[in-house]
Amino acid sequence: MKEKTAVKNKNDEKFFSAEGIDISIIFISVFLSVFCLVFVYSALAFEETGSRTFLKLFTLKSSDRALFKTVLYILFGLFGMTALSIVNFKAFKKKFPFVTAIISNPVLYYIVSCGMFVFIEIMKHVGSDVGGETEKSALVGGGFLLKANGAYRWIHIPGINLSFQPSEVAKFLLIICFAIVIYNAGMSLKHKRGILFFLMFAAIPAFLILKCSSDMSSAIVVFGILFIMMFVAAPDLKNSLVVLLGILLVVGLVFGILIMANHGKQEADIHPYQAKRLLAWLYPEDYPASADQTNQAMYAIGSGGYFGEGIGNSMQKIKKLPEAQNDMIFALICEELGFVGGFSVILLYFVLIFRMYMIAQNAESLMDRMIVVGVISHVGLQVIINICVVTRLFPNTGIPLPLISSGGSSILFMYLELGLVLNVGKSILRK
Repeated sequence: MKEKTAVKNKNDEKFFSAEGIDISIIFISVFLSVFCLVFVYSALAFEETGSRTFLKLFTLKSSDRALFKTVLYILFGLFGMTALSIVNFKAFKKKFPFVTAIISNPVLYYIVSCGMFVFIEIMKHVGSDVGGETEKSALVGGGFLLKANGAYRWIHIPGINLSFQPSEVAKFLLIICFAIVIYNAGMSLKHKRGILFFLMFAAIPAFLILKCSSDMSSAIVVFGILFIMMFVAAPDLKNSLVVLLGILLVVGLVFGILIMANHGKQEADIHPYQAKRLLAWLYPEDYPASADQTNQAMYAIGSGGYFGEGIGNSMQKIKKLPEAQNDMIFALICEELGFVGGFSVILLYFVLIFRMYMIAQNAESLMDRMIVVGVISHVGLQVIINICVVTRLFPNTGIPLPLISSGGSSILFMYLELGLVLNVGKSILRK
């Protein structure tokens, strides 16, 4: 035991070390990204769209451009995951205590997370706001916002023609923020009052995401991640369950009011759009336009059978299944690879979550454990919600499938989160 402790102390003095990294997590994440590349290209390859210049360097047609962008984000994500996994934060803390004090302050992460959406709300009122109500997107807010389908979910960086989704950044930052807060909370989570305070703390960024970006799905995921972290950390399970029951009752009441207030109306007259999605889920035959995406996904899954139509042979993706490369990519996988392919993807996610769970169980400190729990919650929530939406078990919410759905911000920051998990796992003393 003394020998192991001596080796561990020696490793703590290194700034960078890859010893003890869980290779299985890297393997699974890369394998999921292979699924991403194959099916993003499969979803877009049939489109006969014009060519566009990429970063003012060379011209690519739409499908090749989407594939190239996805490859770049995966490579950047792998680089970020590697960097976060091999850095030694203990050695960094000893060498740079002032910098460590800054990055250990949860207020920093919280302000940046909330500030991005306050920025969006401010920039909505700058300049003219036109376009973006259809599938085509438009730059608004003085060129700092990308508006699509009437929603402001992207911040645009002028000059380099780069946009990112602040909700994905917020998920990453808030996991770190809440892990630090829970670590410093002591026994305050033992009482209902402390739990409610932390829930209010979690509800503010979720509300800002919903209000400023009209992104209810990300708001649900953010609140869900922070709630699960609090639920796991709270020592009294009874209090946590009482609070959870209260939340479910409130949510059920709100949904019930939305349904009763809008059922029977024409689709165009239903507001807000969340009510339209709820009604399309409950009564798809009465609201065919709103239920079309999920119906097409079900047709795709059904036509795939056990072994699928073969890669590239999907018929539903041809102007029938909207967002096949994004939220509905699991339906495309099931159509082209069948039940076997869909089950294989679910199995990969299960193994990934199980490996992270083992790291959380053996983490050295509460803060490390909470970081891993946050990442598990993020992956688990998005996988469950996405697959349940595609199979019409849940209303349509627009949640991407982690590491598979197209989307640079979601891929990049998911890899960064996995880098934090690998770093925590590396510090575990192997027996």
